[in-house]
Amino acid sequence: MNKRTHELNRINNDLDKLLDPENEPAMTDIVCYLRGASISLYNQEIIRQDLLEMVLSAQERGENIQTVIGTDYKTFCDEIIASFPPKSNKEKVIDFFDTVFLSLSIFCAINIIMANETLVLIHNLIVGEPLNFNISITSGLIVSLLIALVAAFAIVNFIMKNSFTIGNLFHNNRPTVLLVLGSFPVFLIIAWFGRNTVFTVNIFIALLFSLGLYLAHCVLSRL
Repeated sequence: MNKRTHELNRINNDLDKLLDPENEPAMTDIVCYLRGASISLYNQEIIRQDLLEMVLSAQERGENIQTVIGTDYKTFCDEIIASFPPKSNKEKVIDFFDTVFLSLSIFCAINIIMANETLVLIHNLIVGEPLNFNISITSGLIVSLLIALVAAFAIVNFIMKNSFTIGNLFHNNRPTVLLVLGSFPVFLIIAWFGRNTVFTVNIFIALLFSLGLYLAHCVLSRL
């Protein structure tokens, strides 16, 4: 998030705190839907600011958000989004790799911390036994990482595109519930049969790799 967008986001967050409780859920759904729109983050914040100012003005008159924009939030948002220029191919590529680098940095850091070798290293460091700074990278870990990354993209995109109806999906769509619950055994199977070590890496190099991914995310997010 560049400086201009960050400042507008900060202003909008302050305005958001002034919303009445009855208007907060609808505004949250609208912002979530905007995050999935193919327009720049700055333009998303512009729309968000305009909507917040409209709703806050309505609150002062004793009216709610439905009075201002009606009850069909999706159509209302689509009409506004259509009035802004779509993201360029360059912006889409930057956003994609920005998300990938951030996700991978988090996944890598978690796996480094939770690795058995890390726990053994901490134990040996405390009791004064020989230290082994290598951690194993298994095929199951690599496959799980790729699946988790793809799943994260799919789930986040699904939630943003269906923010106005997401509350009813699990209630009315039993296959969706079964799909979510059925995904857990897949990861367990991968973890069990993918225990063979592909390579080992020094824990400090792994940490530097994770940090490098996060720094790459920081650079891209400011473009």
